[in-house]
Amino acid sequence: MRLLGVIRDLDRLGGVDLYELAERYGTTVRTIRRDLEALQGVGLPLVEEQDGKRKRWRVGFKDHLQKLSGLIDASHYLALRIAMGQGGPVRAASSSFAALEDLAQKIEGVLGAAGRAQLAAIDACFYSYEKFAYREAPPDVFWPLVRAVAERRVCRITYRAPRRRPHDRVFDVLPLRLFAHDGAVYLMCNVVKRGERATLNLQRLQALRVLDARGRPPKDFDPSHVERAAFGVYSGGAPTTYVLRFGAGAAPYIRERVWHPSQRLRDLRGGGVELSFTCGASYEVSAWVASWREGVEVIEPDALRDELRALGEWLGARYRSRRASRRGGAPGVRHRVTGSR
Repeated sequence: MRLLGVIRDLDRLGGVDLYELAERYGTTVRTIRRDLEALQGVGLPLVEEQDGKRKRWRVGFKDHLQKLSGLIDASHYLALRIAMGQGGPVRAASSSFAALEDLAQKIEGVLGAAGRAQLAAIDACFYSYEKFAYREAPPDVFWPLVRAVAERRVCRITYRAPRRRPHDRVFDVLPLRLFAHDGAVYLMCNVVKRGERATLNLQRLQALRVLDARGRPPKDFDPSHVERAAFGVYSGGAPTTYVLRFGAGAAPYIRERVWHPSQRLRDLRGGGVELSFTCGASYEVSAWVASWREGVEVIEPDALRDELRALGEWLGARYRSRRASRRGGAPGVRHRVTGSR
């Protein structure tokens, strides 16, 4: 967010010097200099001019052939539209939204009418479930959480998990990351009292209050490691290696996508393919494998083979007759329900 503010200040008439920026954002001149180097590194055309004893910096669009349109791609623009699409009273109160709104206006101003039309056409090309997920995220908790993640502030939340008899729980968390998955927005956080990581669905947050207290992410928290350890949202299961063999009919679909960062593919006779990957054991893997029906065979682990066999027996018993009982679950089939879904 500081970088967004610096971009706005650099566009002021006459520019700004490093000391002004450092004082404004409560940091050091060295940090501001690194910020400017980072902005230049991504292609922002900055001009350095001497103003008496101090140097002033400004954005020099008219001094360079490169325009701001070269800095953004479709994903950047979609992110801006997500921000602009968030409604409610948070707009006026959120410094994050104000900075994004200011940046969006500058981008569209620089590009002109033709550029704005082109960006609108880009937006119309995408049918983005992730974008819809963010639009549906409650703005009264989404933007305060963005600020809390950026400033490492502890939050007191009221959370209602989807249980048969739901009840509200109040506890303090340190927000770590926000992400979209399967049509919903999730918060990855550290539960302060227990010192454990949790994943919460934003739609289940009944109340949120950002506290003055600050915290530090756990020393072992590595977002990339968490991504590799999970097949979907749930990442708490024991590391498990899955080996799956897909028939010739399903193989083209398996080959064309990355299902997990650790995956390995091996071609089989007859046009099939073997997919193997290692991640935390979870119901998400089981459900995904089961969705391929007769197109897949589980080679490893044995636990998943047993689980699917029990599921098959239950399905056979349930659908053998229309008069079958509709009560109860499948013997031996574990229906794992967690608060992260």
